[in-house]
Amino acid sequence: MLTAAEIGAIGERHATAWLRANGWRCYTDTKLPGATDIEATLGGRGILVQVKTAVYPSLPAGLTVDEKRVIVARAKYNQKEAWLVKLQIDREGALVGNITWAELT
Repeated sequence: MLTAAEIGAIGERHATAWLRANGWRCYTDTKLPGATDIEATLGGRGILVQVKTAVYPSLPAGLTVDEKRVIVARAKYNQKEAWLVKLQIDREGALVGNITWAELT
């Protein structure tokens, strides 16, 4: 059985793989305080990504109002966009379905 930390790390790897496959340069250790899992750049565009992962059939958690406020403020302060990624994995860590991307404003 996967631990919560393993589930989170697997989700981050899937999101990072998707970003890299689409031309983004990714950093999973953002070196910035807060809940952001991935920092990515493409050209002059920068994004901070929070990843929420669940083992199928469970659904990924959402963000609390405070979590969203902190991530959006941090992104604005760093002149980046804030994004939430939700995905599901199976018990072996394979992606189930599609990754859902939502810009946080």
